[in-house]
Amino acid sequence: MNSKNELWQKYYSGKISKEEFHTLKKTVNDSSDDELYTELYEHWSQFEDKDPLSEEKVDVMWGDLQQRLHPSVRFRLKRYWLPVAAVICMLIMGTWMATLYVEKNEIKQLACQSVTIHSGKEGPSMVMLPDGTKVRLNARSSLTYQQDFGRRDRKVTLSGEGYFQVKRDETKQFVVSTGVMDIAVLGTTFNVYAYEEKDFVEMSLVEGSVQVSVSKPAFKQLKVSPNEKVVYDKYTGKLELQRTDNRLETAWTHNELVFRHDKLETVLDCLERKFGIDFVIDDSLILKDTYTGVFDDESLPGILHVLTLHYGFNYKEKEDVIYIETKK
Repeated sequence: MNSKNELWQKYYSGKISKEEFHTLKKTVNDSSDDELYTELYEHWSQFEDKDPLSEEKVDVMWGDLQQRLHPSVRFRLKRYWLPVAAVICMLIMGTWMATLYVEKNEIKQLACQSVTIHSGKEGPSMVMLPDGTKVRLNARSSLTYQQDFGRRDRKVTLSGEGYFQVKRDETKQFVVSTGVMDIAVLGTTFNVYAYEEKDFVEMSLVEGSVQVSVSKPAFKQLKVSPNEKVVYDKYTGKLELQRTDNRLETAWTHNELVFRHDKLETVLDCLERKFGIDFVIDDSLILKDTYTGVFDDESLPGILHVLTLHYGFNYKEKEDVIYIETKK
């Protein structure tokens, strides 16, 4: 516990915390007039090297202090209090200033704090942001934003995959940052795929328009229209704008998966996205085979059962990894 003198010194230097300030204020309120006079006089004596005030100036200060003192003060000034009157006035007038200063700093610190929402190992998870924007997070994904989101800007950071239905606001852009790609919109619907362990980042636009900026080579900006997607290769730095019907990109948000002459590699990739798993296969050649079909059974075991019947492979599951063994 800090001594009273240490609290005074922190108060004068402006380094006192909110808790310490309330302790000092309580100590002052609990002190008798004589105790407070002696204590404040000691503090006043620290300034004895300053030139003394004239009697005329003292009288002016006396009258001014009588008017400025807060009505909650429990004593009336006496003439012999004049040497410490400035210290008392500083304490009374500084009470609200110090409190506001401390609380303002606390509000700033709170505003700088982040809120992070994690989805589980099996997605999706729904998130409603303070501005009314709806975000569906896929498995193993997270969304981070500041406590004061929407006050001055609307910025979020995504790790994983998210489907955004952005509430329109003409005064504040909505920005999704992935560390590689920033997507800026006013109000629209789009899907972002940005798992850190993957070698690419993808944004596919369902409706509206977006501005995509890449903070890595090739440092480009693209304006994207509906049914287009931007794909950035992390290793080569290649940025592509492609046409899409958004079927594969948003399949994880629906209750069924539809494939038409798609490579098995694409099918497995969609399953990885949807269920938050990884596939390891002993023969990469099978990944080039195409598959056409509809999975209306949303369970992973049901889907894998259909694939094993079609391709004749076996699989083993360990934690979040599916090991596919092709028959020799």
